[in-house]
Amino acid sequence: MTTEKKPPARRRSPKPAPTAEDCGTCAGSGETTTAVRVGRKRREIGATQTGLCPTCLGTGTA
Repeated sequence: MTTEKKPPARRRSPKPAPTAEDCGTCAGSGETTTAVRVGRKRREIGATQTGLCPTCLGTGTA
């Protein structure tokens, strides 16, 4: 009685880890800039201020 060897099973290649995409609002920096508004009529002055991105909360990834 002869026994036939089975061909070795194919090994699956591991899937690549998902990459995090940059946030569209802050372009991956985690900060956004807004114009400073003052007064009752909310007029803009020539200054800007930076703050955390409301979309990604400062992580920079979407």
